[in-house]
Amino acid sequence: MSAIDVDKIQTPMRETHASGLNLSYEWRVKQLKSLRRLIAENKVLLCQALKSDLGRHHGETLAGELKPIENEIKFVLKNLKKWMKAEAVPSSATMFPGFSYVHRKPLAAPGVLIIGPFNYPFFLTLKPLIGAFAGGNPAVIKPSELCMESGKIILELFSKYFQPGAAQVVLGSIPETNALLEKSWGKVFFTGSQRVGKIVASACAMTLTPIILELGGKCPVVVDENIRAKNLQNVADRIIFTKTYNAGQTCVAPDTLFVHDSHVKELCTCLINAIETQFGKDPKQGELGRIVNAASAKRLQEMILEAEGDVTSSVVCGSSAECDTAIRYICPTLILNPKPGAKVLKEEIFGPILPIVTFSSRSEVFKMINGLGSHPLQFTVFTSQHKVFEEYTKKCPSSAAFRNDCLVQLSNHNLPFGGLGGSGIGHYSGKYSFDAFTHPFPSTYRPLGKFWDLNNLRCHPYGDWKGKFLDNHIIGLPDIPVLHMKRLVLSTALAAALASTLATVDEFRFAVAQCFRWIADQLHE
Repeated sequence: MSAIDVDKIQTPMRETHASGLNLSYEWRVKQLKSLRRLIAENKVLLCQALKSDLGRHHGETLAGELKPIENEIKFVLKNLKKWMKAEAVPSSATMFPGFSYVHRKPLAAPGVLIIGPFNYPFFLTLKPLIGAFAGGNPAVIKPSELCMESGKIILELFSKYFQPGAAQVVLGSIPETNALLEKSWGKVFFTGSQRVGKIVASACAMTLTPIILELGGKCPVVVDENIRAKNLQNVADRIIFTKTYNAGQTCVAPDTLFVHDSHVKELCTCLINAIETQFGKDPKQGELGRIVNAASAKRLQEMILEAEGDVTSSVVCGSSAECDTAIRYICPTLILNPKPGAKVLKEEIFGPILPIVTFSSRSEVFKMINGLGSHPLQFTVFTSQHKVFEEYTKKCPSSAAFRNDCLVQLSNHNLPFGGLGGSGIGHYSGKYSFDAFTHPFPSTYRPLGKFWDLNNLRCHPYGDWKGKFLDNHIIGLPDIPVLHMKRLVLSTALAAALASTLATVDEFRFAVAQCFRWIADQLHE
């Protein structure tokens, strides 16, 4: 017995597809504006829900979740009409005088299924929804069961702001998710761990449903030898800001910090200063968020305990004793040179614990970074020289690489966000979201008439001469470039007008007019 009636959920979505309403620009704009109103009119409720689920300060929720959603909607609304226009593309020579276009159509019915994560239950669920709406797709959202208050408020607000044929919310855990995945969708969008991502991908394969996987992994950060000493405090501030944002529960948070031997002592001092500046002497009483549940907090505390019991490593800031798993609090912790094979180096941390590994040469750090796993979701290099940054990006493959900062670049709507290899499949954000949630639909047009087919040259019988002619004269011809018809018509009209003023006989004018009339008739036959 299914935990939920998925057919009942999909019925209004299929009706939306059947009506064709979702093909229109107006339908898409209506849904995007409804989502914008939902955020604007309920910020207090949304912040309260995340305070309950993750102990997060409202300023962090506004800056890290709600405002980015509003900015994304604004960007999409500004560009949507342009994105929806058919793109004229070159045509092959064998199509002459054909015209070729690529249209962006909604995905297959019933629509999109978005399975959200717990760490950013609004932003990482609603941002792909923006792309789904922009592409003309109804959607179902399945929030994470680990953030119960956030899920409840999403369900309550969506029933108020959206019709079932546009967007619905399904609460629940594994049984409900499995029931949803048993059905076919236009696309499934999943954000979460690699382990669960593999399960979701396997389920989608059974229904031939396309999928986007936004996963995690180890995100390395390097402080290179050539960074200037005067910039180390600024480097530390940026690293700690990203590492402690949402209590470290961010997929692009620095997971391992590699520091050149010449900087390690001073940088550790700067990192400790950054923690005290941002959260005070006692971060437990400050604005640091909480871990999602006690089990996850216990796992993080055990990582610190392992480092404390290892004589080869040292905990330079924080301790297991300062953590309080009963209230899901893990203190910001710096672990210098943990032993190879330590949990903090092998597992994705997802908490405010930062292992620091020293290196003496770039060849050494290249080897260590490439040993972390397949294609980190993000790679950051702090360096004073761009050529050094390029050297790192060439030697250390990753999904994305950034120089001198770890997080703020994700606010750029013009950059794609997504994984590669073990860190995910597919990309989204801005125009990339629109492309991810639409089908590139090709269409062509050719006028009728044997004249355009060279008297059926392509048809049987071929014989010897046709085969030789096709081989020597047709195969390999260059494509026909895109003709911008408005410009072409305007230029032709101006040329004809100029010619008519210079003509000395009426026959010339008549011939020109007849020529253009004949071309128009052929193209529209």
